[in-house]
Amino acid sequence: MDDATRQQHMQRVNPAVVLRNWLAQRAIASAEQGDMGELHQLHQVLRDPFADRDDDYVNRPPDWGKWLEVSCSS
Repeated sequence: MDDATRQQHMQRVNPAVVLRNWLAQRAIASAEQGDMGELHQLHQVLRDPFADRDDDYVNRPPDWGKWLEVSCSS
């Protein structure tokens, strides 16, 4: 299999975007301030996770988001 074919196959089975803690926290923080725009944008991005993207949703987390921890309070 050549590199181009391998890359096409990988792009079909590996999503470009998955919900990361820092993405969720950013949307939550905005929503808590009354701005639902980030939440709506994140929802749109997650509806098509295999799309080629060149934006913040495929980048590494910002410094504040590298150490987020999630706990279950149930």
